Amino acid sequence: MSAANTKPRIVAEVPLFRGFIRVDRYTLQAEWKGRTVRMDREIHFHGHAAAILPVDPGRRTGILIRQFRVAPLLDGESGWLWEIPAGLLDDEAPRICAAREAEEEAGVAIGDIEALGKSYASPGLVRECVELFWGRYSTPPSSATGGLDEEAELIEVHELPMSEIGRMAENGDITDSKSAVAIFRLKARRPDLFETANG
Repeated sequence: MSAANTKPRIVAEVPLFRGFIRVDRYTLQAEWKGRTVRMDREIHFHGHAAAILPVDPGRRTGILIRQFRVAPLLDGESGWLWEIPAGLLDDEAPRICAAREAEEEAGVAIGDIEALGKSYASPGLVRECVELFWGRYSTPPSSATGGLDEEAELIEVHELPMSEIGRMAENGDITDSKSAVAIFRLKARRPDLFETANG
């Protein structure tokens, strides 16, 4: 039997911080190569999330947002990342959350939502699991900006050809992992959506 089929046991859990995020230290034991391995891990948790790539199949366009993020700024970047709309579940079903985020962040109503699987961006220390989707929209974004003022969200809304969105993911312009994964998975399933409008 593969060692990966053996589930490690949590033997202790210690709360370290409580705020918008939660940080806990877990002590685990695992059987590995004929011995018992003990490990301590600090895990960040702020809830699970959903993200969606809005697509207009008829015009072969999609919507990306450009959102300001503090973490990349701290590493010397501009802080502005290309992303797909996303947000924390807050006790909502993932599909409902994804549709709501598309409306709040990109100003579009979504129909015919289809799943693109799950994504863990940093599973070594962050517990967040993002449920990925794509969905159809038919009316262009209602505004060039999006997001909620009360959440201090700085968001630009961009409607782009799907062929361009695919190129942006492939050449590294899209560095946000959930967004790149959603784009690559959709392109693998529906390459026709990424063809240029004139064929």
